[in-house]
Amino acid sequence: MKLIKTKGIVLKETNFEESSKILTVLTSDFGKIQVLSKNCRRLLSVLSACSQPLMFCEFVIRKTKDIYSISSASVIESFFELSQDVNLAIYSGYLIELVDSFLEFEQKNEDVLRLLLNSLYLLKKGKDPEMVSRIFEIKILVYTGFFPQFTQCVKCQRKDITRAFFSFKYGGLTCEKCKEENDIEIEIEVVKSILVIVATNLKKLNKISLDRSLNNKIKTITLPYIKMVLQKDIKILDFFRFIQ
Repeated sequence: MKLIKTKGIVLKETNFEESSKILTVLTSDFGKIQVLSKNCRRLLSVLSACSQPLMFCEFVIRKTKDIYSISSASVIESFFELSQDVNLAIYSGYLIELVDSFLEFEQKNEDVLRLLLNSLYLLKKGKDPEMVSRIFEIKILVYTGFFPQFTQCVKCQRKDITRAFFSFKYGGLTCEKCKEENDIEIEIEVVKSILVIVATNLKKLNKISLDRSLNNKIKTITLPYIKMVLQKDIKILDFFRFIQ
């Protein structure tokens, strides 16, 4: 049984048997995996701290047949405090639900891992959660290959669009000539802001600023588009009406 060292953040936990947990962990080396944290619920367990959601840790794991299990672990960065604030708990839970929904098991995506860590760090430092969420939505679409066409009309490929519309049917912008009945108009300012986010390096995302109006306009595109891509509702969004 070979021991493997990897870094990862705990996305979800499920109690298992009397004293253990099954953790869903997004790792740098194996993507999203499920691991057994044996006896972590026992008093004074050395695995207790690393067996909770929002903990970024270095894990030493072993795989026997189809089961990963934790041999040892140490905390690198804790985002646990986000779960202690109702508002931040909902937003961080939303980011985690998106990651869990977009990534299949053992689908390696280090960009998404870095995006999640960066976004949780911004929430921890007091950045506007709505702004962090919009940036996250756009970036995860980019990193998973689902970002819509935003540099030209999806139908005629025209780039110099002066009046833009968004087509959920075709997954991108349409010009005034090509727009269809259900396409929604989108201000050029919104298009430019989205493209700035797309082009911005993860390390510089903290420099991006979106006012409430612009944030809401972007949301009218990203939320329904993500639901369409995932072909399901995002459960935690039901809680957002309580914090708006």
